Amino acid sequence: MSKDPAYPPQGPPQGYAPPPGAPGYAPPAQPMQPPPYAAAGPPPPYNPNQWGPPGAAQPPQGAPPPQAPPGGYGYAPPGQTNVYIQPAAVPQVITVSAAPKPGGPSMGYKATAAAGSALGGLVSLTGKGLSALAKGMEREINHAVDGSKVSHTLALFSTGNVLQLYSKVTQRALRVMPNGAVDALGGQEAGAQFIVTNCGSNQVILRNCANPAFHLAVVGGVTTGTGNGTDKSSVFRLHETVSKFVTLESVLCRDHHVGIAANGMVTAPGMTKKGNTAMFSVRLVYSPFGQVQRH
Repeated sequence: MSKDPAYPPQGPPQGYAPPPGAPGYAPPAQPMQPPPYAAAGPPPPYNPNQWGPPGAAQPPQGAPPPQAPPGGYGYAPPGQTNVYIQPAAVPQVITVSAAPKPGGPSMGYKATAAAGSALGGLVSLTGKGLSALAKGMEREINHAVDGSKVSHTLALFSTGNVLQLYSKVTQRALRVMPNGAVDALGGQEAGAQFIVTNCGSNQVILRNCANPAFHLAVVGGVTTGTGNGTDKSSVFRLHETVSKFVTLESVLCRDHHVGIAANGMVTAPGMTKKGNTAMFSVRLVYSPFGQVQRH
């Protein structure tokens, strides 16, 4: 069996120096020195017209200068940190004087008066709003009371009954003329008689006996006999007074009542409240239930 060839002994690579204390270590002939340090000089003098290296494009108009103004930097030697030194600002004193009042001394009074007027208007507006709210609540309560009230007079407004309504002002019956106009100068004729349809909660529709197509109504702010009987313009809310009279308030237009003037003509519903002009006494002409009231 052949023997492996003998390898020549290997020494350390060229230029190798063993660490200090190791066998065969020899200190270098000359200690290594760091490269010479080139000290930095101060920045170039400030030139407001210089922008970038030579040949660079010029900055846009209004751009800030490329370097800080003179005195804005402090030079720091090598090994230290550059520190920005802000030049001291020069204090400026601004004198402010009161502007003269336009229009003389009376302007102060006018401004105060205007402010007082505006405040008074706000208080007045608030008062009006509260008053309107209170009236609205009172009206709703009254309507609820009217809708639930039961009496002999209100019972006459049962569906199918034929009634006459006599004005407290003229002592004559409410009637519908052949042209649909309404007044309170009627007698015993059919145009002065109405067939009742009770809608509940003391709300009724009154159909004229002379012309069944005519219904008492408030249309466009006017009391008329040409209502169609199918919408709220022909529906009235009953209110009974202490003296057993009734008033007719439009369900469609609140606070609009059928009213009669002294000459027997109808008044504007929107201007008629629950006073004498809006009061009617009730006479039962016929009832399918067999009750008849003699006049």
